[in-house]
Amino acid sequence: MFHKIKSHAKINLALNITGKSKSLHKIESIVAFVELHDEIYIKKISKKNHVISFFGEFSNNINSKNTISKLLKILEDRNLLKKKFHIKINKKIPSKSGLGGGSMNAANILKYFLKKKIVKIKKNKF
Repeated sequence: MFHKIKSHAKINLALNITGKSKSLHKIESIVAFVELHDEIYIKKISKKNHVISFFGEFSNNINSKNTISKLLKILEDRNLLKKKFHIKINKKIPSKSGLGGGSMNAANILKYFLKKKIVKIKKNKF
């Protein structure tokens, strides 16, 4: 059985770049969440690899190296994720629109893992 998660879009009300690390900008931001959302369906599977698929109006041209696959790889590389998952995402948030669709999807999947105690992150683990 799949569990359904709503992943709301966000808009930046204010954004300030405070510096830069090697490849990322350090930012301060004030955001608001809007009603527009992607739908994430997730379940444990007994397979060798994760299964990630996208469908819906804005599902075209999503690369196999996306925020979801990157999240799962980071968690596995740090030995934080022992199980495999089938994740389906109904894309209602346009890609590259600045509404945080991909990053909010990854954040909500991580939040789900933490809530269900699938992943336990110790302080300073990242």
